Amino acid sequence: MTVLTLPTGVERRVLHTARGPVVASYARPRPENDLGATVLLVTGYVGSKEDFWSVLPGIAEAGYHAWSYDQIGQFESAGPLEPEQYTVELLAEDSRRVIGQIGGDAPLHLVGHCLGGFVARSATLAQPSAVRSLTLLGCGPSLSLPKQRAGLAELDRRLEQGSLELFWPTLKRVVPEKDTQLRAFWMAKLRDANPGFMHGTARAMANETDRTDELAATGVPALVVHGRRDKRVWHRSAFASMAAQLGADHVVIEKAAHSPSIEAPQPTLEVLLDFWARHPAPAHRTVSEVRA
Repeated sequence: MTVLTLPTGVERRVLHTARGPVVASYARPRPENDLGATVLLVTGYVGSKEDFWSVLPGIAEAGYHAWSYDQIGQFESAGPLEPEQYTVELLAEDSRRVIGQIGGDAPLHLVGHCLGGFVARSATLAQPSAVRSLTLLGCGPSLSLPKQRAGLAELDRRLEQGSLELFWPTLKRVVPEKDTQLRAFWMAKLRDANPGFMHGTARAMANETDRTDELAATGVPALVVHGRRDKRVWHRSAFASMAAQLGADHVVIEKAAHSPSIEAPQPTLEVLLDFWARHPAPAHRTVSEVRA
């Protein structure tokens, strides 16, 4: 397995769900900056915890306990091979277990990217009291339109014929050509992806309905963020309409497409910090140290 060197200030941790352990990345704030608040970032379809390494240290520097993790079946978090084990509801239950371990007794700020947005939304709907705010990053209201479902069905079919390396022509635009280590990491991650996770989550996303009204009814403050060039799955109008229904800010990140935390980390970080500052989370009790 190809792994990357941890950035300065980011630690490896292992968290636990009812379905097994998940590997996480954690950045802790300096004691003098510690707000006692927690942030959890949930990864997307072809993602992993490393997708947020470019923003974790900045989040911690602002005073937050910052976490990202590989979902069950993703990268370093082993999972079953059966596609039916990767519904949004099951992944959301895993996320709720993670939230319970890192959030202490206070609600946290939750961020979900793409698939992770659906997972974070489901976790929020199941337990709104555990979430101080929800950011949907590159995640629209649903993927249930006929064109979207057809695209996911085609993806499912193509996965039967090979690995996730079929994504490389698109993803390589995000990874600098001179960064050979990062390119090797992405290629290995795609090559070794759990087929059950990839098939199961593709099918689960196709069945995910628009739950915007339900989310609005919880009263949890929300933020909708995506890149200027993020047009492949959702039109900008879909993001804008969802934000309007939620009473949420709709922020477009310049010089980014579907992965703003990778493509434009500093503007993305600034948007998140501004949002959280306007919706501060109460300080939590000290959470027992999670093992490395």
